[in-house]
Amino acid sequence: MIVDGKIFGPYQAFYIQSMLFNCQSAARSIARLDPVFEKLPHEVTEEYLRNLPTHTILNELQNIVVQGAALSRYFWPVRKGHEERGRHLREAFNVNDGNPLQARELRNAIEHFDERLDVYLSSGLVGYIFPEFVGSRPNEDGVAGHFFRAYFVDCGIFRLLDGEYIIEPLMDEILRLSAALQEADSNGSNFPST
Repeated sequence: MIVDGKIFGPYQAFYIQSMLFNCQSAARSIARLDPVFEKLPHEVTEEYLRNLPTHTILNELQNIVVQGAALSRYFWPVRKGHEERGRHLREAFNVNDGNPLQARELRNAIEHFDERLDVYLSSGLVGYIFPEFVGSRPNEDGVAGHFFRAYFVDCGIFRLLDGEYIIEPLMDEILRLSAALQEADSNGSNFPST
């Protein structure tokens, strides 16, 4: 319920708890990835990459993207009639235009993933197909490479089908927002700037 352009005070707790769920899920994924990424040598060898827990890394990265997309909807609602809520949340939590959560392609990548997968696969993939890949971005040698899920360690990009997402700014923003939400929760479940 919006009163004078703001979310009614007692209802703020519901938004705080809802967004905390997404932030904490992503933060757990970040915490699981930190030890893996901290140990990455400057010069990553093929042997080193073969020993990485590829499936786990990609699952955690995908969870971060999924949670980021869910958070995005709170701040930039899709359906009409919810714009004031989004504006108030952006103002309260200092989420500005250009924020990594605002990336429309991030949200679109997740919201209708099943349909995007249908379209991607129906294009008639030809070339190298990688269901899961963690390593340096391969050089283009004229033969197409198709990645279902990949993380390119040399540039910090997570690829899901044909979408690429720079992960570090997204993780940083989710952690910043998580801290702000936890503080709001411990301060009587009130938004910081209200």
